[in-house]
Amino acid sequence: MVIITGASSGIGEATASALAPDHRLVLVARRGDRLSALVERLRAQGGDALAVVEDVTAPDAAQRIVDQAVLRFGGIDALVNNAGLFETAVTAAITPDHLDRLWRLNVQAPIQLTQAALPQLSKRPSATIVNVSSVAAEVSFTGCGIYSATKAALEAWSRVLREELRTARVRVGVIAPGATATAAWPDGAAVDVSRMCRPQDVAAAIRFMLVAAPTASIDRLVVAPPAGPL
Repeated sequence: MVIITGASSGIGEATASALAPDHRLVLVARRGDRLSALVERLRAQGGDALAVVEDVTAPDAAQRIVDQAVLRFGGIDALVNNAGLFETAVTAAITPDHLDRLWRLNVQAPIQLTQAALPQLSKRPSATIVNVSSVAAEVSFTGCGIYSATKAALEAWSRVLREELRTARVRVGVIAPGATATAAWPDGAAVDVSRMCRPQDVAAAIRFMLVAAPTASIDRLVVAPPAGPL
């Protein structure tokens, strides 16, 4: 069974569709209507999915998610920390709220959900944690100071976590998408969506990481638009 956060749209929704044929899923998001529609669609196609309506930044949300997953499916084989927030602000315009929003969702929530899921993941052979980062963790974009900092923090923590979990045989991978055509782009953003990756492209990379043979740990994959940076 795989837990996917941010599952109601974009990369999370595409990942659910990619995994549904051969994985049981726990789909987590705030938007219950979209999540329910996705679960119904997957079930109609023969999949088995549970919708968990949660804000992953809420107090005790991580444990509630894990408890529901275990109650329904009996254990956890993989965790995809996909929920995240892309929000820009040049340094002079950074506010405490901007910093707090990005930190809590992009860094704190994945760490807390991983902590809650680890007792279950450690029971599974070749369990896998996938953290969805961004090329912005390494590449500089104007206005992305806090966003880039949160993704860099996520990747630094992922590297340490990977070392900590080697003896438990739990794999930790990072997916770093480039510009991807999702609703995360701000309204009115001057971007050419036709040059971007599709959510399905990133989902395929996540699936590749999850289904890798037990003899392989795929530590980091970059999924970038062939046309280069926008």
